Amino acid sequence: MRLFSSSPRWGFSKATDWGLKVFTQEGSEEVPPFTATRLLAAVWLLASLVFMSSYGGILTAMLTVPRVTIPIDSLADLVAQDELPWTVEKSSMMYQYFQVTEAEDGARKKFFDDLLTTIQDCYSARQDIASSQYAAICDRTTMKKAMSWDYSTTGKCHLYISREDVFTNIQIAMAFQINSTYLRRTNTLSVRSFIELRCQLWINKNHCGSVSSCRIHVLKEAGILDLWLAQEITNASQCLRPPSADRSTGIAALTIDALAGSFLLLGGGLAASIAIFLLEVALKRR
Repeated sequence: MRLFSSSPRWGFSKATDWGLKVFTQEGSEEVPPFTATRLLAAVWLLASLVFMSSYGGILTAMLTVPRVTIPIDSLADLVAQDELPWTVEKSSMMYQYFQVTEAEDGARKKFFDDLLTTIQDCYSARQDIASSQYAAICDRTTMKKAMSWDYSTTGKCHLYISREDVFTNIQIAMAFQINSTYLRRTNTLSVRSFIELRCQLWINKNHCGSVSSCRIHVLKEAGILDLWLAQEITNASQCLRPPSADRSTGIAALTIDALAGSFLLLGGGLAASIAIFLLEVALKRR
């Protein structure tokens, strides 16, 4: 190969080996001879640096998990800020809980002292909560139902449940109307033998006192209540994911558009090399 009427001392194998080392960003102590070949080597070094840096940066960006900081994720976070007011259901168990314990704990005391107002119930106030008029202390089932309504109506999630529970010691029970026909059927479930056995274990272990009270615990343990709630409250799972899960999941292949700049540089380099090669052939024939 001739360039600017100069004969390089490197052979084809040596030049190819040096070019691959540059492309893979490996070091080399040898430098191409003559000014013309060094000029081509400098262009190749620059193109390889841009190409590999762009490729590595895109791969790193795709593998990076975004960190989302949630400003309010507990009762302490709620009372520590002054931009979003808070409320609780009127005459509810939670209102009485804060009223009784407000003098025993700093966060609970501040919550009750700075209480904006009270609401009738959380589901009726779901629109105000979704529009960030205030934050509310609600039970998880009601909030999941509100999330289902919000996602089904708008297609987006405007509600969030904090990770830290305000109150966890809640008794589980199933309520029926007086003289309801479902009460007898509930007490005589088709899985009665399993429930009776589990309830006997509950009575012996936890001193429940009666089989009726233990049936609820067994239904909860067996996942029947969770299954029923999942069937009744749809679309809530879309809004129960962490904020960082909103990004696309799975491994996505790199497209040509993502590496368009690098391919343009590569194409320009190939075009320049072809032009120089044709120029060399034309000058040699003359």
